[in-house]
This record gives sequence, structure tokens and C-alpha cells, in this order.
Amino acid sequence: MKELDPHTIRPCLACGGTNVHLESMLPPGRKQEVWRVVCSCGQTSQQWSVSQGAAIRAWNRNLASEHDLDKTIAPSAISKG
Repeated sequence: MKELDPHTIRPCLACGGTNVHLESMLPPGRKQEVWRVVCSCGQTSQQWSVSQGAAIRAWNRNLASEHDLDKTIAPSAISKG
């Protein structure tokens, strides 16, 4: 499955590293594990997902939205300074 390929997980924004992995847990009352992406620097998704693919998409989506946010905030912060 292409979405589970480790190369599809974007590098961490906090450290720039690519040493990320999927972490799972089985919460009480659930029959299936939930997943999230964790970087070796300690950065992690706050959101747990019901599948590995969903966890990777959530990590990539959060990184993309943080990157877009940086682009929109930085120019206004500079002009006000």
C-alpha cells in the first residue's frame, strides 16, 4: 500500500529529521489499535487515528498546515517589527 511507504511520511518540522515511526496503542474498550506518527526528537501527532494510513495522512496534513501558517504569519510579523 503506497500510503504506508515510509517515504510518504514528511520530515518533522521541529527538527527536520526523517527518523519517524508509527506508534500504536490499544485503548480500554477498543478491539483495534489506534495509531500516530512519532519523531525521534519527541514531536508527535496529538491526534490518534484508526489506521496507519490515516495516521500518516494526519501527520502530513498537520505539517502542511503548519508550513502554510508560517508563510502567512511571517511576512506580517516582519512588516510590523
